[in-house]
Amino acid sequence: MKTITLHPSRIGCPSIPGTMKGMMLSIPGVENVIVRYEDRSLDVTFDETKISPEEIIKKIGQETGLALEVGEPGGSKPGGAAETCPM
Repeated sequence: MKTITLHPSRIGCPSIPGTMKGMMLSIPGVENVIVRYEDRSLDVTFDETKISPEEIIKKIGQETGLALEVGEPGGSKPGGAAETCPM
C-alpha cells in the first residue's frame, strides 16, 4: 500500500471533498481516503499493483473537472478552504 496527498484545484464547500472521497473509494485499488478540508487536501491510500497515482488523478479529473496536484503527505495548500460555498 502507498499513500499520496492530493490537492484539488478548488474546494469551495464542505460537500466537494466528501463527493471526491466517494468517487475515489469507488476506484478499484483505492483503499482509504482521508479528507482534510481546511488543508485543501486528500490523503489517498491505494494498492500500487492495481492502480497508479496518475490513473487516480486522471479518473477523478474526468469525473469532477478538477485538477489535482500531488503534495507532501499531510501537507496543506496555500489559500486554505473557501469561506463560502460558490454553489
